[in-house]
Amino acid sequence: MGLKYVEHVKTAILWFLVVLSIFLTFSIWTYTPSYPTIQKAPVVDISIADRKRINEVVKPYKMVFSLKAGLSGTTSFPQVERVLGVMKDWEIRNLSLVSNNLSPAELNEYSLTTNRFTMIYPTEIPFAVYDNIIPFTSTNIPGEGFDRMIVDWNRPEDDELTVYFASSISKQLYSAKVTKVDPQQFQEKVLMPAADFTKYTHIHRNGQLSMFVPTEEIASIRYTYILRNVPPTRFKDALFDNPNKVRRSFVGTYNEEYSDDTALLTVDSLDRTLSYVYPAAETDVPGIAHELVFDSMDFVNEHEGWTDDYRLVGINPATQKVDYQLFLLGYPVFSDMTSTTISTYWGTNRIFRYIRPYYTLDLSLPSETDAAILPSGVEAAKLLEQVESVDEVKASGLTVGYYLTRDDERGLLNLEPSWFYLANGIWSRLTPETIGGGAFGLE
Repeated sequence: MGLKYVEHVKTAILWFLVVLSIFLTFSIWTYTPSYPTIQKAPVVDISIADRKRINEVVKPYKMVFSLKAGLSGTTSFPQVERVLGVMKDWEIRNLSLVSNNLSPAELNEYSLTTNRFTMIYPTEIPFAVYDNIIPFTSTNIPGEGFDRMIVDWNRPEDDELTVYFASSISKQLYSAKVTKVDPQQFQEKVLMPAADFTKYTHIHRNGQLSMFVPTEEIASIRYTYILRNVPPTRFKDALFDNPNKVRRSFVGTYNEEYSDDTALLTVDSLDRTLSYVYPAAETDVPGIAHELVFDSMDFVNEHEGWTDDYRLVGINPATQKVDYQLFLLGYPVFSDMTSTTISTYWGTNRIFRYIRPYYTLDLSLPSETDAAILPSGVEAAKLLEQVESVDEVKASGLTVGYYLTRDDERGLLNLEPSWFYLANGIWSRLTPETIGGGAFGLE
């Protein structure tokens, strides 16, 4: 009886251990520890102004129509926007290379042929970038770009047009077909208004591209804006990984610096500009044009840094630099008192250098606004010839823009309409000083 009792006890203990094992295993599987609540770090507001899409920063600065009645053209913001609004529904197919040695005379002829209009861009636009504005049906998009887009409606086939993409820099010419064109919309919103655009002419220049300019005086407006600064600390919060660890110091009367162990932000309160640099990202490896545009736009969009109407005006793959110029009502803004350009230098997997103004055009003052008359483009071209007589100056562009000056005592920005010419990659104001004397005033 004793041995039998012992066996019953062993069996009971064994079952107890089995049940205990199952219970403990289940407890381990289902156990959730009670951790203390983790407080989230405060989120720094790095929204400075606006975000932009590609089609908002890649725009032509001039359109020229070659009609049966002659040339007409415009730089007017509403007129250019209306045409771009029609084109956004198009589709481009059958892109093919026509020439890789296009001469200036041949390019002039493409633009002057009747029933064509030319959109002139301030820099070469990579095809891969333009694919985000008007899509290409081909997946094999060339790596090159263009600075003139010429639309031909001489031989429309159904809803198709012919388009040419020309580069005055690489001398390449591509042709393609445009589909999904609404003929009625094209007639009513593109061709009919073009007949009432400003009358243009072309200034022929031996061995160079023609300049397309207005034939009559230009009625314009002087504007005065209230000067508003974006606090530089907003950029500090946006650009540094940990703004709370950034050190602030003053350098001289007008400069202050923000720095941590990786980057430096220099603020010039006199010029109202700032420069950010991340030295570890510096590289001498050239970039790819379309990737530089996408990377630079993504960077500025991350902190919504488009404080005004800035447009793409320059891409330099060798230095990985991309420039965006300030525009007002479709006209470029230039100044020798402050910067009117946002410049980004891409580096190794991130931004290397970022230079820009931190002021913005706030509100226009109607009481400070008045009319101005500019000489015709023909007269401006004649005056430009006196500048071109200097051997080192070869002008390659002529446009109306705004000359910006500051009135620091009143906190205002004055914008004076003026003629500007492009020489050696730099836009300069056409003034009595640049032409060696003579009246070139604004009335």
